[in-house]
Amino acid sequence: MKLSVRTLAAAALAAAAALAVAPAHALFEDDEARKAIIQLRGKVELQDRDNRARIDELALMIEQRSKLLAERIDRLEQMARGQLELQSQIDALRQDLAKLRGTLEVQTNELALAQRRQREMASEIDARIKPFEPMQAQIDDKAVNVEPAEKRSFDGSLALFRAGDFAGAVSGFQHLRLLWPESPYTPGALFWSGSAQFALKDYKAAIATNQAMLARFPEHPRSADAMLNLGLAQLESGDKRAALATLETVAQKYAESQAGRIAKHRLTTIR
Repeated sequence: MKLSVRTLAAAALAAAAALAVAPAHALFEDDEARKAIIQLRGKVELQDRDNRARIDELALMIEQRSKLLAERIDRLEQMARGQLELQSQIDALRQDLAKLRGTLEVQTNELALAQRRQREMASEIDARIKPFEPMQAQIDDKAVNVEPAEKRSFDGSLALFRAGDFAGAVSGFQHLRLLWPESPYTPGALFWSGSAQFALKDYKAAIATNQAMLARFPEHPRSADAMLNLGLAQLESGDKRAALATLETVAQKYAESQAGRIAKHRLTTIR
């Protein structure tokens, strides 16, 4: 069992005191006491060296652990600083995101308002141009696109004809043909103009109008009626030969139609 440092030190002091009070001859004669003191000194020195080694080892260990702890503290501090910086960046990003969301909301509202204004403007424009936009009409059993004013012009002129205002009808149909020379109403306008002119006993004009209609629209559904009107106008104008030729053509070409039957009957009365 090893003696502690304090025990060895106390023993050394006691021995030193004993030597101090003992006579010189007794000290030198007592070999056993001297040996004991030498051994005790040796043990004390060994114990002291051992203690110093342990202290040095402990100091080294403490120094190493302190260094490790200091390094860990440094890393933790760096991590903490990094986390603080990261948190600051996150907070900044959140602020930027909030600003962007606010801007987006404002822009979305402005866009919605602009779109609503555009729709209102488009509706207003549509309402303004609708009266001038082409519309679909049924002409001679065909669906065609015409302008609203174009249709009103034809319908108005035809209404005048049916009301007996033949001069007004002729003027209206001529106006229609002047404004819309390629109008799908042109064949009808020519036919009714020729009929109105015949009713006005303007046979020369009626002949010219019906000839124009037959030349431009020979396959029109009213071609038979136009040719009959042409023959009757020629007859009334005194051109019997031309009238006979025209009425014979109607009677032969359109034999099954009402115009053909009328032409055949008139031929029997004028021959």
